[in-house]
Amino acid sequence: MTDDLHDTPRHAPDETLQASERAGRRLRPSRRNAVLGAGALGILALGFAGGAAAWSATQHREATFDAGLATTPISQLSNASAVGIAGEVAEIYGNKFVVSDGAAKALVETGRAGEGGKLVTVGESITVQGRFRDGFLHASAIRHADQRIDELDPPPPPHRGPGHGARDAGPATLEAPADAN
Repeated sequence: MTDDLHDTPRHAPDETLQASERAGRRLRPSRRNAVLGAGALGILALGFAGGAAAWSATQHREATFDAGLATTPISQLSNASAVGIAGEVAEIYGNKFVVSDGAAKALVETGRAGEGGKLVTVGESITVQGRFRDGFLHASAIRHADQRIDELDPPPPPHRGPGHGARDAGPATLEAPADAN
């Protein structure tokens, strides 16, 4: 259909309505994409914040050495909450070393910090603080003769899952139950 004055075709009102509906449909996906993009950015921001919190939690704190903790002779060590020993490094075995105070020796476990055997040297005078458990002194701090302090990561807590620790042997009596026959 053409206009008398112009040779341009005129669209029927029905066609212009359909064109505007198509344009409206094109806008909807872009809004949806914007919302999805904003949601994805929000999730990334939460992941970044969580990662930053985890990173800061794993950073080593300032080295501390409890100067008020009295040293215990190695021969008197027993499972205790916190102990300190002083002596010379006698031997090194990877991340463990032996400290001798002249009367007795103790095996000191240093965890990952002592891997490679470079934390202490044989013959060095040191003071070690930590927790004595299961025949080892699990070191938490080492003070060297030059007053340098190495703070070590604490040992992991003991595992108390199934199959560990004291086993359940059943009833305390040795007699067989009467129903067993």
